[in-house]
Amino acid sequence: MPTKRPPDEGRLLQLVYYAYVAFSRLALALPERVAYGLARFAGGVAAKRSGKRAIVERNLSRVTGLPPGSPELQRLVVEAFRSYARYWLETFRLVREGREFFLERFRGVGDENLDDALAKGRGGIVVVGHLGNWDAAGAWVGARGNRLVTVAEVLRPRRMFDFFVRHREALGMHIIPAAPGATDRIAEAAEGNAIVAILGDRDLKGKGPEVTFFGETTTFPAGAASVALRTGVPLMVAGVYEEMLPDGRRGWRAEISAPLEVPEGHGSEAVQELTQRVATAYEAYVRKAPEQWHVFQPFWLADREERR
Repeated sequence: MPTKRPPDEGRLLQLVYYAYVAFSRLALALPERVAYGLARFAGGVAAKRSGKRAIVERNLSRVTGLPPGSPELQRLVVEAFRSYARYWLETFRLVREGREFFLERFRGVGDENLDDALAKGRGGIVVVGHLGNWDAAGAWVGARGNRLVTVAEVLRPRRMFDFFVRHREALGMHIIPAAPGATDRIAEAAEGNAIVAILGDRDLKGKGPEVTFFGETTTFPAGAASVALRTGVPLMVAGVYEEMLPDGRRGWRAEISAPLEVPEGHGSEAVQELTQRVATAYEAYVRKAPEQWHVFQPFWLADREERR
């Protein structure tokens, strides 16, 4: 661990970086059952104290149709925080696991859709979202012997981003920073017979195509649809879920769609239409386990505008 902080990193960011490193080491040191027990406890505490509880409740109310303040919705909100705590625990623990671990604990439903795409020699694009544990899904793809490429937002401090990149690359993923030129690199990887995984639910810049999602308007990132239309590489959507194995251990399941029908053309209308098809397919996956959808920010346009 370096003793001097980079010149562009203030003390607060330095503390954030060291906190993540410390939590990573703690997560790796604890027995599995103890670690998951602590994550459940921490998630329960966060559900009571987090300033994000209100927006999580609002998001889940839209997804489920449950009225705000109802006991059913309140229980779901607590489970969402617990699920998110488990995700962070697993982010730090999974880096030490090998190929057999993921082949044993991960179950793919529809993985023949990946195989069919790869058999044609052009790779495949898979839109995942902040549902379950997408890092575990990436590690599973690598454990299958496939090349997986994904894009990641560059975090601050930069060495925290590098810290996460090292974790993900240890799990078999190749990371492209979200920066100018990233789309070209994604397209090249897809055409080179890689599986390209793209987080396709949160539109961080808010400039993506408008889509209808659970009956209301929001925006989704355009990247997956743009690359698919540009390259002709099959575009699939996947939901990733936590699940308990029969022996009581933790595992995961991915449900992978067949390739989406691609509209004609390459312009903005085609991008919008294909992005809407992504949103519709992804909506069905979120509906199955809304408490595992880790979106703790204003998501729909109405909520974003209210924040301004």
